[in-house]
Amino acid sequence: MAKETEPDETELDDQTQDVADGEEPDYKALYEKALKSSRRWETRSKANLKELNELKSAAPKADPTVEERLGALESENAALKASAARSALVDSVAKATGLDRATVAMLNGSDEDALTEQANALAAAMKPKGGAPTAPEAGRRDKPGKPSKKDILSIKDAKERKAAIAANIDLF
Repeated sequence: MAKETEPDETELDDQTQDVADGEEPDYKALYEKALKSSRRWETRSKANLKELNELKSAAPKADPTVEERLGALESENAALKASAARSALVDSVAKATGLDRATVAMLNGSDEDALTEQANALAAAMKPKGGAPTAPEAGRRDKPGKPSKKDILSIKDAKERKAAIAANIDLF
């Protein structure tokens, strides 16, 4: 920044003494003095401008204006409302069609009719066709009927055979 902002007192005294003595002032010397002072202030001004530009470039970006912040908040609010509406739509279609919510959420219908149509088509495609046997649910075993005496005696492992005989003692 500027080191001095006011002219030196000695400069003012020199100028006033020349005029106070009643002599004709040396205009050439006054001009050269003013020119020297002007150059000094010009140099200081350029240094200040350079320092100001450095500070501006180093300064962080200005805070967003109120209008910019308001616009961002409004767009965020609209996105949240749209997300909540989509979630409610997915819940209602899942309940109406009997499909899992996660499955309905993967569909791309934009309104209730389109989403319901897609969910119904998916549910129809997932139903088994004809009288084809279905696979057992995960973690559940089909319970076979009671084994016969011949089935138990055909077990090769002795421990398993004895366990099967003990479980079905009424056959023996």
